[in-house]
Amino acid sequence: MLFPRAFPLVFAAEGMIYVFEQLGFESFGEVYNISGDIWEPLSPPPEAIALSNPVLDSSRSRILVHCLVNDSLYAYYYDRKSWVCLEQKFCYWSDLASIVDDVLYTVMYNYSGEFCSLEAYNLLDKKHLPVKWSSEFSVDPARSGTLFRLGNGECILGWVNHIDMSFEYIRVNMWCNEQGGIHAAAEHHSAITVPYRSKDICDIFLF
Repeated sequence: MLFPRAFPLVFAAEGMIYVFEQLGFESFGEVYNISGDIWEPLSPPPEAIALSNPVLDSSRSRILVHCLVNDSLYAYYYDRKSWVCLEQKFCYWSDLASIVDDVLYTVMYNYSGEFCSLEAYNLLDKKHLPVKWSSEFSVDPARSGTLFRLGNGECILGWVNHIDMSFEYIRVNMWCNEQGGIHAAAEHHSAITVPYRSKDICDIFLF
């Protein structure tokens, strides 16, 4: 890389690796051309922004970036190397976000840090959608987890339980209802637990 970075945010798309600044170093970001073995600086957005975790929107050749300072939503189109502001006042965006069937989901937490719900945003119509849960689950997902897209209206909210040495996750099905909102249903009432007991593993994080 052109600049040293700690815990960078990284995406791979169309033969390129995009690395974003997270902790305030000299360069906003950079891109690595795999075939040419070349690092180049990434053009910065029109305004200085502190990032939440970006989300790859590969179907539109772009990376979505949320500004923590003023809640604006930007898109970096990597096919034409340009930035576009999609919405000036987006809303809350946690570090757990993913795109499922043209809808951007981000996990909501209350002021106590407990799981609250999902926020849904239609990327085609550029509007927020109400989310209604048709099933309940008795678990509080960790804020350090990750929202994984599975496709076909499914995603997994997963995290690592370092105390019990296990991977834990909830599989969620989501679909649009006739009123233009989102129905969400967890497949189980409690988290699925997969223990890891290898003595060779000292620490695990999900990105």
